[in-house]
Amino acid sequence: MGAAAAAVAVCGALVAVTGCRDAGGVREEGTAAVASAAPASPSASPPAPDAHPLGTGRSADPRTADAKAAADVVHLVQRDPKVARDIRDSLVACPAPSAAAAARPGASADPYPVDRRSGRLTGKDATDLVVNVSTCADSVGIGSYVYRRVDGGYVNVFADEQPPVFAEIDDGTLKVTHQVYEPQDTVSNPSGEDVTTYRWNGTRFEEVSFSHRDYETDDGTGSGSHG
Repeated sequence: MGAAAAAVAVCGALVAVTGCRDAGGVREEGTAAVASAAPASPSASPPAPDAHPLGTGRSADPRTADAKAAADVVHLVQRDPKVARDIRDSLVACPAPSAAAAARPGASADPYPVDRRSGRLTGKDATDLVVNVSTCADSVGIGSYVYRRVDGGYVNVFADEQPPVFAEIDDGTLKVTHQVYEPQDTVSNPSGEDVTTYRWNGTRFEEVSFSHRDYETDDGTGSGSHG
């Protein structure tokens, strides 16, 4: 009951941005429609099959390259029918940072609340893209997706839209983390996390392990796994 109440509280903090979804927010899909990274302007062109995914290659100006990559990924997500409509509609540029913050070393020119990572998840020669969408105000993850490169476009082969969520590549596997809240927790201070690991089986991602960790004890109490 406590966990359910906490979930309601967290959803309450996010509802203005994304709404709330039931626990069936994970889709481990294989075959899906291709969601191409369409060019931002008529003169632009999609990346070649051997190019870095969505503008993540090197550039003389890292900030310019970062901004272009973010715009490409945002366009990909916004055009993807597999992504929930409320997430697509809420994916807009965040308010501009102050001049002082923008001038700090390492500051990103990326105005959108997206985290993108490329790597091999669906094969040794694959160029897969992991995309995390979050809120601007508190960086809460509201959607995580895996796109597989197919014929010059990207196919959505995994989606988890149960916030708070964050996905990453971990030694060839997909690791998805959900923060866990108790009723007294604030959005910025969860009590623990659930981590689910998936592996590509040739047609789709399947769960291979699950673990839970409490931040207060941080000693592994309550963690476990199943296949």
